[in-house]
Formats: sequence, C-alpha cells, structure tokens
Amino acid sequence: MQIKTALITASGFGTRFLPVTKTIQKEMLPILTRPIIDYVVDDLISAGVQKIIIVISEHNMQPMHYYSQNQRLYSYLKKIGKLDQYDQVNNLHQKAKFVFIRQPDVAIYGTATPLVLAENELKNEPAFFVFMGDDCIFESNHQSAAKQMTQVFNQSQADGLVTCIEKPTSELSKYGVAKLKSKNGFSFLDTLVEKPAPGTAPSNLANISKYIFKPNVFEILKNQKPDDRSGELYITDTATQLAKQSPVVVHQPTGQYLDGGYPLGWLKANLTVAWEDPTLRQELKKCFQELESDA
Repeated sequence: MQIKTALITASGFGTRFLPVTKTIQKEMLPILTRPIIDYVVDDLISAGVQKIIIVISEHNMQPMHYYSQNQRLYSYLKKIGKLDQYDQVNNLHQKAKFVFIRQPDVAIYGTATPLVLAENELKNEPAFFVFMGDDCIFESNHQSAAKQMTQVFNQSQADGLVTCIEKPTSELSKYGVAKLKSKNGFSFLDTLVEKPAPGTAPSNLANISKYIFKPNVFEILKNQKPDDRSGELYITDTATQLAKQSPVVVHQPTGQYLDGGYPLGWLKANLTVAWEDPTLRQELKKCFQELESDA
C-alpha cells in the first residue's frame, strides 16, 4: 500500500520554549536555515506523500505563510537585484498539496485533537501518517524514515503502527513505554504505559509519536474521553485502544531521533545536522576547542 496523505500537528503552545514561543511557533524554530517542520515534510514527501494536512492554532499562520508564495519578498529581491535568492523559497509551496486546518481555542487540548479535526480529510484514505511537527528522524544517508514505516506497516499487515526508540532505563519514567507481544517476526503493541514508575517499565521502548492509522481509528476517537488528570485528549490512548481491537505494529527507526520540542533537544538537533556538513563540522570543532580552553 502506498500512503499518500499525512497529518502534521502544529497547534500547541510550546511552553517549554517560552518566551520565544509567545510569538514564534515551536515547529517553526530553525534547524540551521529551515524550520524543523520542513524536515518532517521532506521525509514524508520522500516516502511518496502527496497531500499534507497541517493542523495549526487559530492564532498561528506561520506554517501557512511558509508553504505559500511570498510576493512581497519576490518584489523586494527583484528590486535590489538579488532575485536568484528567491529560488531558495520559490518551490516550498510546490512540495505537496497543503491543507491547513485551524484548531480553535474552544477545542479540547491534546495530541489527538488534530486528528479529530482532520477526520473529513482523512476518512476516505486507506491509511495515513500522523506526525508531530517538532521532531524528526534524521537519516544521514538521506533515506526516508516514513518510507521505512510504510514497509513495516505493509509487511506486518497491521491496522496501525507506532514508532518507538530505545531509551535508558533511568529515563523511561518520562515517556509512554510500549508493552509488546510478538507474532510472525514482528513486535506488536499490547499497551502504552504512560510515565511508568521507576523499575516498572514493560520495555525500554519509548513512544515518539509517529504513527500510521487507518480510518477505523475515528470510531475510537468518537468514544474516547479526555484524560481524567489533565483533561487532554491523548493520541497515546487512541493507539492503546486500537491495539486492543486490531494489530498495531511497533517500529524502531534506524535513524537518529531529533526532538526539537524542548531547548536542549533543539540545540542537539542543530548540532547533529550541522555536523553532517564538512565545512560546518570544522567550524564547530574550533568552537568547541575555544569553549574548552576558556572553561
């Protein structure tokens, strides 16, 4: 099965980045010269996705502006004789068919809410991706992490897929951790244990919120209740409930997980991508040497 449609969520407040996220959406914070959401978009396109639905806050137009033409910039660069620089942004809106859905303030907050809002765009698709817009899988060999997901999904003949990475035992209490069951050479999800107490985690596999679903997930969402403690609608609960009804395969990516959703993770993401550029690597080495000598 070729998956041609994806949902990217970009509607959160990004409170861990305050005060900068008071005005800049966290998904638009740069990894080098591109916002992190654009790395997600490129990965999906490399996997054959043709339609990308981005759920944004009703107050946040930044992703929409990024994936649209900018006539003012074009006119300015033409005026100053630097029109060749427009080539860097001219094709952004042509990467895929983009659909933007605004999440209103009155909607229930939570990671599953964008999926609820996008039902009309997704309900007729045989399957679709659901990605967060502030993290990505970085493949230094330029392979597509989303394509790997599709292959595992098809080979396992599952009705859903969750992506997990190994984390040290000491860090598992920060994540939703997968309890697994095996069949036909694949690991399938039994349940996601949210932030397990130290020593109680069922595995070392932490969920990183990259999914493949089929439209049957919307029946689950219609009956899903917000979390009793936070009042939020969690996509991890959706995946767990789906696993009780249908096979949900657990996929471990080969690339490096870059989490731009918090300051240190964002800094590491920038350094990781910069390190792949030979010129920037030399400059970084000099910078690190200077910092160590000054310490």
